[in-house]
Amino acid sequence: MPAVQRFEPGERVAGKYRLLRVLATGGMGRVWVARNEATGADVALKVLRRGDAQVDQEARLEERFRQEARLSAMVAHRSIVRVFDLVEEEGVLVLVMELLRGETLHAYVQRLGARPADEAVAILTPVLGALAHAHDRGLVHRDVSPANVLLAVEPDGHVAPKLVDFGIAKPRDGASSVQTVTGDVLGTPRYVAPERIRGQEVDGRADLFSAGVVLYEVLTGVSPFAASTASASLAAVLERTIDPDPSIDPRLWLELRRALAKQPYERHATARELAMALRDAIGASDAELEAKLQTVVPVVPRDAEEVASGVASGVAVLPSTPTPAGSGGGASSRARSAVVWLVSGFALAAVLVGALTLMRSSRPAASPASPPQSAPVSVAPPPAPPPPPATSTAAAPTASTVTVAPAPVPSTPRPRPGKPRPVATTPGF
Repeated sequence: MPAVQRFEPGERVAGKYRLLRVLATGGMGRVWVARNEATGADVALKVLRRGDAQVDQEARLEERFRQEARLSAMVAHRSIVRVFDLVEEEGVLVLVMELLRGETLHAYVQRLGARPADEAVAILTPVLGALAHAHDRGLVHRDVSPANVLLAVEPDGHVAPKLVDFGIAKPRDGASSVQTVTGDVLGTPRYVAPERIRGQEVDGRADLFSAGVVLYEVLTGVSPFAASTASASLAAVLERTIDPDPSIDPRLWLELRRALAKQPYERHATARELAMALRDAIGASDAELEAKLQTVVPVVPRDAEEVASGVASGVAVLPSTPTPAGSGGGASSRARSAVVWLVSGFALAAVLVGALTLMRSSRPAASPASPPQSAPVSVAPPPAPPPPPATSTAAAPTASTVTVAPAPVPSTPRPRPGKPRPVATTPGF
């Protein structure tokens, strides 16, 4: 049976999906960017990893893969990644999914650090909406973490947090183990709810605990249950008490502490209740949270093919530059444009001043009877002096003896009565 590593760019899957490039590699398989040649649309293909495990383990992975397809088909929400199809190519299962462009919440926090309360709640609110939708259909996600929240940028520029990876989601059917047959943890250990570690009955409140851990990490920049090993993180979830962080508003902390309660009955009853409690704690409306969400600027990776194409055609294609959250991309572009125009204006003015100075220094100085036309000086006409003799030395110096020094235009002096004002012979502007 072929392994996932044998797929190569350019191959066609299911007769119409042309593989373009590898997007990511995870525990269950590899994700490709592919093009649907029937429609021209780009999609994501999640290919099950095969050929590197025992037969029974491969069977379990295959069942989980099929379950992900079935459960994903049960949910249809704007904040959940869409699954279009499940196909099989030469014995390898391939999940056809919506292609999202953006940055994971984990990468976003790693890049920018702790985020303000209104931004953190604005990001988490759509995720809680997605969880509420899944819980209404009897599903528990079981792997809510910053790595599974994508800050997707839609074609119109709208930022939309998306909950991804229903690979270990399951219906609410009683007890749930966090261990696989190989001893691996189902889910990221420091986000797993305590009742899952104990093997107790689980429901949607297990996801609310995970969402609380995510919110704490976004607000502070650190995970409350991080440890050096997976088992140590699981022990911290069970035993560690989280003290209030001074950077978190006390009203918000009350709701966050409730979400992080060790017992499910101490938490909020539903994801909707938690979302409303967080919104009320910071005193923001839904419209204000949506407006704040649109100030978030995720990094959208630029395709290598696009960069190469731009360079080949002589067009400079710049890589995506992260913009600090809270500052709109348009405002920063206008600021940079203003600086460029200001610098260009100064440079142009310097060139014009130099040219004007050289032109004036190369022609005879103005006659005393003709003041410079460019001097914006308004004075009363003085009494006409008697004409100087032909041999007088009062003639204006020649251009070769004039020292040209650009100077600021002086303020207009008040003329003294009865005394003629001398005319400047040094060019000005």
